[in-house]
Amino acid sequence: MYACGFSHFLREAGHFMSRLTANSLLLLAAALWGGAFVAQAQSTAYLNAGWYTGLRFLLAFLVVFPLGVVETRRAGSFLAGLGGIVPLGLVFAVSSLLQQWALAFTSVTHAGFLTGLYVIFVPVLEVIFLRRAPHPLVWLAALLALAGTWFLGGGFSSLARGDVAVIISAFGFAVQILLMQRVVRGTGRPVAAALGQSLACVVVGSAAGGGLPHWHAVASCLPQLFYGGIISGGLGFLLQAICQRHTGATDTAVILMAEALFAALFAALILHERMSSTGWLGCVLLFGALVLAQIGPVLLPRRVEVGGEAA
Repeated sequence: MYACGFSHFLREAGHFMSRLTANSLLLLAAALWGGAFVAQAQSTAYLNAGWYTGLRFLLAFLVVFPLGVVETRRAGSFLAGLGGIVPLGLVFAVSSLLQQWALAFTSVTHAGFLTGLYVIFVPVLEVIFLRRAPHPLVWLAALLALAGTWFLGGGFSSLARGDVAVIISAFGFAVQILLMQRVVRGTGRPVAAALGQSLACVVVGSAAGGGLPHWHAVASCLPQLFYGGIISGGLGFLLQAICQRHTGATDTAVILMAEALFAALFAALILHERMSSTGWLGCVLLFGALVLAQIGPVLLPRRVEVGGEAA
């Protein structure tokens, strides 16, 4: 019943999802990921980065797998269009592992800020590798978002090893966003893409984790595993995969970068990390960037064609 019901949702979403709806659901995914920063930070007291990543995405894989079965039946072949999922999964797994490791050495708020740097990496990579320039207002939104994350995180006053790892992971997530769009638009199989990512994290995370963790450590970390796996890893990344069929990669990066805002808010509520007045200014700039990225290209459509395609 669960798989059939969601299968109907996926089919209807594919036909009727608008750009506005896709961006709204991406914002929901960003909120879920913002909460995951707290769960990930708390998990460092119980599990190393490898095992938390592996177990987290094992749960994500299991919860999404029934939907993958339904999607495979519709596709007619298990392997149809799955070639691009291999590099997508590897990039995502390494980036997730780096981010998780870094959270043992930096604050949730700072990690959220630095992760948000993919909002700048994505349009740059689009121009370099795809020769596709986004709408000018999206560039402005990206700059506003960068300024917002700068104020939210307090700037680059000091970069520890954890901060450097987060920056590298942010670049990886930028690549992941571009690869995800290529895969889901080329294959029409967003669930398979989400499953491929999760499976890669299970393999890479378990290999990096070393010896088996003690059962008591796993039991103590269950709330963080359930949230990070089922809610953030399962639902959040499935939403990203579905929605990227209906919105641009740079737009996606700007919307998802709001996870920095949600990470800071959840960190303040749960971990009692506090934001300064400049941090709140960052929040205002972030929401301005989100609104601009979402409605700007609709209100002011670009009439110039780039590379033979309407931009």
